[in-house]
Amino acid sequence: MALFRRKTAVVDMPERRMAKRRSVDCPARLKMLGGDKHGRLTDLSEAGARFDTTDPPCEGVSGLLEWNNHEYFGKIVWANEHGCGVVFERPIPHSVVDKTVGAAAADPPQGPVANFGKIPMGQKRGRRTVFVPE
Repeated sequence: MALFRRKTAVVDMPERRMAKRRSVDCPARLKMLGGDKHGRLTDLSEAGARFDTTDPPCEGVSGLLEWNNHEYFGKIVWANEHGCGVVFERPIPHSVVDKTVGAAAADPPQGPVANFGKIPMGQKRGRRTVFVPE
């Protein structure tokens, strides 16, 4: 009896974050009263950041997040075994986010570069025929 069924409206869920997060990858340090934690900044927005580190601080701890000659005060709002989320006390300038994202993109890629001369052209993988002389 779908004819008499009430129509349900599709409602978009509101974005829970105040600002769009941007992916970055740069070394960072979280300065706290109990000691410093070294790790990596993996995403950043005007409102907060994700700080990946071993043995992250507990939720509710305040500290100074420092990266690339920038430092901003914030509070840990979530933590797991791999990192934590920091909400800044005051929103940081959009130019700082852009500069950090640009600096991360300008870093040269790590690891070996592929040697394109060794890639066989026009052949499918796994279908190579090996000829055995008789």
